[in-house]
Amino acid sequence: MQSSLKLLELTRSARAGQLVDEREFDVKIIPSKLKQLANEHGVSYDPETPVPNDRQLADDVFEAACEFLAEVGIFCIDTQRIIKFSENEIKGAANSVPTRVHVGAGSDSREISRRGIEDQARPAVIGGLGGGIVSQRYYEDIITSIAVEPVIDAICGGSLVEIEGGPIIRDSPIEMHAARFEAICMRKAVARANRPGLCVLAGSPEGAAAVISAFDPQFGYRKTDMAISCLVYPMKTTLNLLNKTKHFIDYGCPVFSYADHLIGGYTGGPNTTAISMTAHCLANQLISQSSVQEISCQDIRYNNTSSRMSIWDHSVVAQALTRNTKIVATSESFASAGPCTEMILYEAVAPALAVVSGAHAGPGPAGCGTKEVDRFTGLEERLFGQIALSLAGRKLDFADHVAKAILPKYEHLFASPPLGKRYHECYDARTVTASTEWSSILQSVRRELEEIGLQLDE
Repeated sequence: MQSSLKLLELTRSARAGQLVDEREFDVKIIPSKLKQLANEHGVSYDPETPVPNDRQLADDVFEAACEFLAEVGIFCIDTQRIIKFSENEIKGAANSVPTRVHVGAGSDSREISRRGIEDQARPAVIGGLGGGIVSQRYYEDIITSIAVEPVIDAICGGSLVEIEGGPIIRDSPIEMHAARFEAICMRKAVARANRPGLCVLAGSPEGAAAVISAFDPQFGYRKTDMAISCLVYPMKTTLNLLNKTKHFIDYGCPVFSYADHLIGGYTGGPNTTAISMTAHCLANQLISQSSVQEISCQDIRYNNTSSRMSIWDHSVVAQALTRNTKIVATSESFASAGPCTEMILYEAVAPALAVVSGAHAGPGPAGCGTKEVDRFTGLEERLFGQIALSLAGRKLDFADHVAKAILPKYEHLFASPPLGKRYHECYDARTVTASTEWSSILQSVRRELEEIGLQLDE
């Protein structure tokens, strides 16, 4: 059960814990402990098996993650102190979370439930921009193009590059205005798509005051939406994040948590990042009291979740959580390529493969690693969702077969991926339809994916 009173206790812990230098925490404590635990538990990465079928590996990752979180704790950036939890607290929180959450309203209401490995149950599909950058001009149009796709069960917004012709200034009325604009855009977009009750993910702006200002049952975020609260990579939080979480719980909406990880960053390679990502999910359960959690292990070289290492991490973490907790997890999709390219469609397969390991799908796929403005459309979201649904009930060995079949189609392009086209260059905003070129590319890739063995329904 969610309780905002826990946030008071966490705040006190953040002021009373062990004082630690942040730089030492990032570059010494985190990497050394992860390396030690990976060695002790025998957690190793096999690039020849992108989707492992190894229950012991999943359990070893989970146990290492519990030890890691208990020993390292969560660093509060504001106080420079550590919040600590015992292994009993960690495992207790991970297994006391509700196994289903209801989101959306009316005909757009959905139940997002805990899935198992090789589960036949339909995965939820969360579409959207994954926090990618978008212009004020095309925000509503892009969200509408995603919301009209029937396969989408919830939708995530992006980050405005500017508002009213100027920069967004943190902790100012400008940021509040931007947050309200985003919320209103999301509501208008789902209404335009004739899906007014569709769940939207709320709370992407940085400042708590800006986020709180956008919660409005008429024009903004509702109790049937999911509010975004997360940790900071690696293993950190802030008082600002705790403020947001308290508001979400008091408001009465489910909490959606993520913790974007960088394979090759502070958390090291894919084996140690799998441990850290799992630990972040456990920590989010303690701090954010999450209803749904996102797995996101990005390859630092390419800022995507479609690399071989990312596929491995998403699969392993999903299996670790599914086998050992009641956490409801999703697999986020960041692509290197942009819309109107074959590459982004192949990349959409990669994170969807975690469906076989027990995850739901999304948010995503966000194009160009979310670095390019307005390079998002509903068409790649459609295929992403169809792929995720086609993987329900399939075996881990099949998912591994699919990974090995698609990786050669795009991984050699990571160094210089095709950026494709912006939304308005390959979509008709008035009719909310893709261009002939973009539709033709989709059909060509669909045929290839079906030859691999994916059964895609229109």
